[in-house]
Amino acid sequence: MEVTETPKANPENLLAIIRDAYGAKVVIPEFQRSFVWERENIEELLVSILQGYFIGTFLMLDTSSDKPVFPFRPVEGLEKVSMARPNGHANVRLVLDGQQRVTSLFYVLYKPPIPLKNAHNPYRFYFRIDLALDGDPEDAVSGVSLADRRRLSEMESLVRDHRAIRFSLFKDSSSFFRWLYSEQQYLQSPESKNTMEAFYHRFANFMVPVVDLSRESRKDNIVNTFERINRTGVSLSLFDLAVARVYIKGIRLRDLWRSFEREHRKLARAIKPEFLLKLVALFKSKEPKRGPVLDVIEEIDGAEFLDKWQRAEGYMVKAYQRVTAPSGGYGAVDTRWIPYSTMLVPLAALLRAVEERGNAAHLYGKLDRWYWASVLSHRYDQAVDTRTFEDVRVVTAWLDGGPAPPWLASVSPQSIDPDVDEPRSALYRGLMCLVVLQGARDFINGQQANLLECHDDHIFPRSKFGKLERVNSILNRTLISRQTNEVKGNRRPSEYVPLFLERHGNNEPQFLATLSSHMVSPNGYEALRDDNFGSFLEARRQAFLGEIQRQLAG
Repeated sequence: MEVTETPKANPENLLAIIRDAYGAKVVIPEFQRSFVWERENIEELLVSILQGYFIGTFLMLDTSSDKPVFPFRPVEGLEKVSMARPNGHANVRLVLDGQQRVTSLFYVLYKPPIPLKNAHNPYRFYFRIDLALDGDPEDAVSGVSLADRRRLSEMESLVRDHRAIRFSLFKDSSSFFRWLYSEQQYLQSPESKNTMEAFYHRFANFMVPVVDLSRESRKDNIVNTFERINRTGVSLSLFDLAVARVYIKGIRLRDLWRSFEREHRKLARAIKPEFLLKLVALFKSKEPKRGPVLDVIEEIDGAEFLDKWQRAEGYMVKAYQRVTAPSGGYGAVDTRWIPYSTMLVPLAALLRAVEERGNAAHLYGKLDRWYWASVLSHRYDQAVDTRTFEDVRVVTAWLDGGPAPPWLASVSPQSIDPDVDEPRSALYRGLMCLVVLQGARDFINGQQANLLECHDDHIFPRSKFGKLERVNSILNRTLISRQTNEVKGNRRPSEYVPLFLERHGNNEPQFLATLSSHMVSPNGYEALRDDNFGSFLEARRQAFLGEIQRQLAG
């Protein structure tokens, strides 16, 4: 039977669904993302349930455990707390929508010893009875990290005094009522016991709308229903939707991305998996926006998608290598210095275009002009996908002998002020990359420094010149090694420059060459010797503008 519209939902007991997850009867399809909710998300869910609020619809699919419609896995952490396994059931239920809610409640009730997202230690959840009786269950729900010994001790003390309970007590009625009527001493009046019992019943009897899909449903219709009905929890990213779309073509996209992560760890940390999907769309001359990307995925078969994905991987690696190369590239030796990670997408597409046209030097010159003009003019601060599509189209035509991009003429040294002090800005990072391309040699001896271990540091030390307005400007900063910084210490330039000159064998031309590799000119050198901060900034400004002019000239 084909699903032509979103099926109707039927009410089911939420706690029964969670118990089935503990029994490995309710499972998660492999194309779903991992458990990503944080403590605050879980607390909000618990409060909503205790207040009887709507928490969204659930989408389930019944399937055989040995020949499932989609491969699946147990809820996260099940193997830590239960011996149950899905193969112990003839049939299982796949959670197509509701995974974060199901896994969160399983986590709260069964306490698997695994950390939450962005945490290093597991959390435990408590219900503050004293606060709940005051009529505000919102403040009564608390998640506490096992690493937070102070808060954990406070909460466990409240548990011993029967002023709080562990949420795990809610999973079993006999344990809860034994505690309420035989063990605890805090709730004495019938009214308070009735209030507590009402909270339990609201949790234990909470009903949710569940849409059940038949195993006879076509895979593409299941995916479409999954996309239409997903309106709660963490919104689906472009990558999540693509995972579901290509799954029915026989492609395990999460596995492809994990493989890419293993092989290119630094690059994978700098980008999102969506970047590769955007490249696939660009290879098909489509905009790298959500809709067109999904349209491309829909139009091509599994074999073509896999081919385009692998090509996207290859050109993304080449783009990253060009951006991070300290010589012959763009100087972002560490991912923190990449001006725009989003620019890797159009750069990868344009590298493909250059290769297809024979890898001629003048083509790379045009590519370099586009890159530096984009970085230095903040071009990719906004409307990234629109800029990407436009630049790939216009720059490709330029590579073929057409006119240069119209906006390129407006980017000049006169339009760029290198006096910036925000390290996260693309201009700041781009200027530091220009320093790297000069060599950024070790101030102590003029040898090649390990730039990955160098720090962004002040030339005129902040400890002595901190009251000056532009002390944090990049005009007063460069990459300095730890050892050099220890020698420099908090000395004034007039004090440390003679030490560095001595380490150069008092060879002033050699020392000037080292300074030049940090874009410090002879005028800048004189300003350092005189502790003249203003003159130094102006000399370095001119040095930066000269290098900017060279890069924009191509």
